[in-house]
Amino acid sequence: MVTDEHTAPGSSGLDNVQPTGTTEIILGLLTLNNAATIESLVKSVLEGLHQSFPDVSALLLNCDAGSQDGTPGIIDRVAAGTVPVRTITNAASTYANLTRESGFPGRDESIRNLCLAAREFQPKVCLILEGQLRSLSSRWIDQLARPVYETGADYVVPLYRRHRYEGTLVTNLLYPLTRALYGKRLRYPSGGACGLSGKFARDLTRRPTWTETAGKFSVDGWITTAALAGGYRVCHTFLGIRDQDSKIGTVDLSIVLAQTVGGIFHSMEEYESAWERTKESVEVPLYGIPEPAPDPGPLQTGRMISGFKQGLRDLLPLWELILSRDTLGQILALDIQDAEDFRFPADLWVQTVYDFALAYHDKTLHREHMLKSLTPLYLGRTASFVLETQHGDGPMVEKTVEALCRQFERAKPYLVERWRWRDE
Repeated sequence: MVTDEHTAPGSSGLDNVQPTGTTEIILGLLTLNNAATIESLVKSVLEGLHQSFPDVSALLLNCDAGSQDGTPGIIDRVAAGTVPVRTITNAASTYANLTRESGFPGRDESIRNLCLAAREFQPKVCLILEGQLRSLSSRWIDQLARPVYETGADYVVPLYRRHRYEGTLVTNLLYPLTRALYGKRLRYPSGGACGLSGKFARDLTRRPTWTETAGKFSVDGWITTAALAGGYRVCHTFLGIRDQDSKIGTVDLSIVLAQTVGGIFHSMEEYESAWERTKESVEVPLYGIPEPAPDPGPLQTGRMISGFKQGLRDLLPLWELILSRDTLGQILALDIQDAEDFRFPADLWVQTVYDFALAYHDKTLHREHMLKSLTPLYLGRTASFVLETQHGDGPMVEKTVEALCRQFERAKPYLVERWRWRDE
């Protein structure tokens, strides 16, 4: 007979979540008021376990951030008699941190609770599955867990079927930067789901990042950095379409930039020796076969260019402190371009990002203000990216992204030399 254990609201409850024999796979469901989607999701999870890991011991661990709609009870009912279910409720149980760039309030604490549970249960595999997903299919369980269970991967990052201009922050900044720093061609994670080895999850609990300044940044970003800089085995898996029920309002772009880019810059100080010695990048394994997404049609760039030019008028005094004289001079010259011919060259964009990293390291300005001031420059680069590729197809866009990544790698000595000079 399966017994379910719940923790009292307002406590992490790890003392009450006791192992009941061997657990090889923990399926961590991150939830917050997901009654509309959770039943279908749990059924898909259980079907995936039955199809791909029928003889493997598993635990369904509901890491709940304070649901008020009965989400944990639905999980108990659907999973009853199939796999053990445990629930850990976040200590805060409140709608705090509403400005998170991805997912929902309390998501970072829920992931931490999952990692702490991995320390208790000693699983081989931990999956992170977000409760608002509508598109999770039984196949996802195999695609996320198999690389860890059979080939020894430590961190499995999903790729989704996206149109060519979805995720420009990743393609034009987060991915090229982390690739140049740590030498692995791993796309920046975008939430929804991922896989961790039990060892990697347990190792994460020993990191002080959960309670340090970096804790306010993107949890996906610093976990990814820990995997890349720590020499863990990373890979991609293709999951197809990502569709979710999102109840949290849209987060301002400047906040997203401050959190994601700030997380990378912050980690550069912790992992300085790792990224400074990395000279080139290598591919990572891919499981599954990517599928092309429908063409989204033309994308308007007028507002992006207007945002860039407004930044030139409003933020010039800040940029004069952040950017090198050469970088700023080239950016100022972009103001005279017509909208249809606007271009923010890749080499100038790379130099701009590296100047921001150096200013962050130097604490030239209040760091959050400095990071938010990157927003108009990012809008300018994104507009240029769209204008450069609007008459091409998906492969052409990927070719442009690859060229940008290589430019980040070629220009890395610019960053390393100035970083070291500032430390002397």
